[in-house]
Amino acid sequence: MAITVRYPGRLCLLGEHCDWAGGASLVLPMPLGIRATCEEGDTQLEIEAALEDEWLRARFPATGEVNPDGGPLRFVAAAMACLASHGMAPPSARLHLDSDLPAGRGFSSSAAVVLASLDALARLAGHALQPEALARLAYETERTLLGVPCGLLDPMACAFAQPLYLRWHRQRHGAPEPGLRPIQAGSALHLVAACFPKPRDTRAILTCLRDAVDGDLRDAMAAERARAAHTAIAHFADAATAGARCLIAGDVRGLGALLDGCQAVYDEELADAFPALAAPGLRAVCGELRRHGSLGAKFSGAGGDGSVIALMDGPDTAKAAVDLLVGRGLRAWYCPTSASA
Repeated sequence: MAITVRYPGRLCLLGEHCDWAGGASLVLPMPLGIRATCEEGDTQLEIEAALEDEWLRARFPATGEVNPDGGPLRFVAAAMACLASHGMAPPSARLHLDSDLPAGRGFSSSAAVVLASLDALARLAGHALQPEALARLAYETERTLLGVPCGLLDPMACAFAQPLYLRWHRQRHGAPEPGLRPIQAGSALHLVAACFPKPRDTRAILTCLRDAVDGDLRDAMAAERARAAHTAIAHFADAATAGARCLIAGDVRGLGALLDGCQAVYDEELADAFPALAAPGLRAVCGELRRHGSLGAKFSGAGGDGSVIALMDGPDTAKAAVDLLVGRGLRAWYCPTSASA
């Protein structure tokens, strides 16, 4: 009997970089995602994947494989290895993945792939895991086994697949730990998400911001970069907390103003100070979206000319914004979020 699960990508509405620096984040699921169908195999882990326009096939040992340079299907093989290390892997499996979620664009495609693989394979072995447990296994798979510079935000957001407020608590040792609060949205949101043609360099962005946060304050230039990074991330965190209140209250205009405020801080504090975060295309697109009626528009994900998110006042203006962005050479999607019952 085949087992099928699906995990969405995620939109970071507010609170980027807080999962490693401390603060708060507000995340929403996307309509795009990853579907995994799994059934018993022969003696190996057999994988077929339709990832957008790419068709991939591979075979791995039944216990999986950890190979950081193993191509897109390394996430599935490492997920099986992670389950095996916890005694939850099936003896063999055939897994098929389907995706309409673009990779490397700030929408957590790798987290969604790992979660779908973990959940389907664990269920095949008789284990039904809760969202937080799956998210932590996904983090272990990406961060510990494959060395991906990710935090817990992406797997938590994709695993819970609903509006989520996360408060990140700094630890003496290790990454910040999240306090989770599912959000009941008080009003429908008409969101548009888009990505630029080329992926941004997430590793370079994270490296330069982490270096700035931990910089030597005795050096004037390092101290100024530290000030800029701390100022921006603290603003993003405060905006996420305020945004959660707006989302609960159904205050879409207040939420839009917070998006615009975060983009202004990004432009003022980060884009010019850090070459890896330079984003002339993002700045131009956000300005054009505002001229066409957006309630707010900002970067989404790590930053740079990677992804943009905009809040519109209705489905017609959202669909018009999609057309506008596609006409500017971006890939764009209408991502409505319904009010909670």
